[in-house]
Amino acid sequence: MQGYSFFSITKIINRGKALFYDLEYLDFTEEGIHTTKVFQKCHGENETHLMRHESQVLCGEGEQEDLDVVVVHGLWKVGDLVDWWKDDCYWSGTVREVNEEFETVKLLPKPYEGGSYDAVFKDLRPSLEWSLEDGWIVPFSKDGEKRQCANLMKLPSEMKGEDETREEKR
Repeated sequence: MQGYSFFSITKIINRGKALFYDLEYLDFTEEGIHTTKVFQKCHGENETHLMRHESQVLCGEGEQEDLDVVVVHGLWKVGDLVDWWKDDCYWSGTVREVNEEFETVKLLPKPYEGGSYDAVFKDLRPSLEWSLEDGWIVPFSKDGEKRQCANLMKLPSEMKGEDETREEKR
């Protein structure tokens, strides 16, 4: 992959068994809306690439709302996998140090440049992983313990099996 671009998902579309997003590229606004398949292989590559959907609402324990939310278990701990909001985009990394003022986040190695940076709590969210079997999940921490820094809570209507979309509810 040669480069990166940041985009806003303007519409989510189901066509048969395939999922598509309508994207508006933030760095190339003159190009208009572009429809792209969520799971796709790049020409000449074996990897399947996946785009992450909009961020869930972050809440502390006991603050859950009637939304799709990520409930964070208290403070960040060393080894937690996080996404850090910096320079108008999210960067994936691991919490390496925690003190009263900030968390030190080590970013993934290239293409995300790597390195360790100080990040404030409000700029971090739990990383999510995708699988066909389970959908979006909060991964286990990288500190050797089998623990997760958050829970991903589903909408009550999703738990009951209703087929409403967010747009239909509005």
